[in-house]
Amino acid sequence: MQNTIEIGSKKINYTVTKSSRKTIGISVSLKYGVRILAPKKVSDRQIAQAVNEKAAWILKKLSYFEQIKSEIPELNFIDGEKITLLGKKYTLRVNVSPSLTDSSVKLSGNSIIVSLPEDATGSLSDSVRKHLIDWCKEYTKEIVSERVEHFSKIMDVIPAKLVIKDLKSIWGSCTSRNVININWKIIMAPMAVVDYLVVHELTHIKIKNHSKQFWKMAESIYPNCKACSEWLKQNGHKLTF
Repeated sequence: MQNTIEIGSKKINYTVTKSSRKTIGISVSLKYGVRILAPKKVSDRQIAQAVNEKAAWILKKLSYFEQIKSEIPELNFIDGEKITLLGKKYTLRVNVSPSLTDSSVKLSGNSIIVSLPEDATGSLSDSVRKHLIDWCKEYTKEIVSERVEHFSKIMDVIPAKLVIKDLKSIWGSCTSRNVININWKIIMAPMAVVDYLVVHELTHIKIKNHSKQFWKMAESIYPNCKACSEWLKQNGHKLTF
């Protein structure tokens, strides 16, 4: 449900989703705008009041996202474009051939090659994007699995499971059952940042918060933690298709 509240000369548009949660939550993102998650029994007036109370923070976030829009790569998924993997730029090569029966994606030198049958359904760019994302998820799993194995031995921890998925607003998480979730888009960041994210989530197996003790432990394993965390804050919005 779309709603609008006026704050002085500015307007805040927001969507409301009600569920069985107990409190009102507000999130602001570049992709989804202002989203309100509220308990089922909360009235529209109470929600509007919550938005009004957080208006300064919301407007600051919206202003920031407006500024960084120009930094986000606009890809059309056509031959010759640049795709970033592990901090390195690769040239996208699109190969469409009637002789192909299956689609494939592979790295070759400085190129990432997407091969498609000539009779592929849908638009070519949509098909290229879909296959790239599917491949990136698998590539992320391959790279991150190796790094998890590496750092798990050093840290003497064993994650219950590693899940690569599309996380809307975070880069990773560690559940109460020690399942590690990693955002597949981290594969676009430099390897140092990938390593930081792995160490960060593995540290949560031992410490389920972001206390000084948590950061001390993480930095004892990976001294560049704070620098990589800051890099993600400054550049994370660029890591997208």
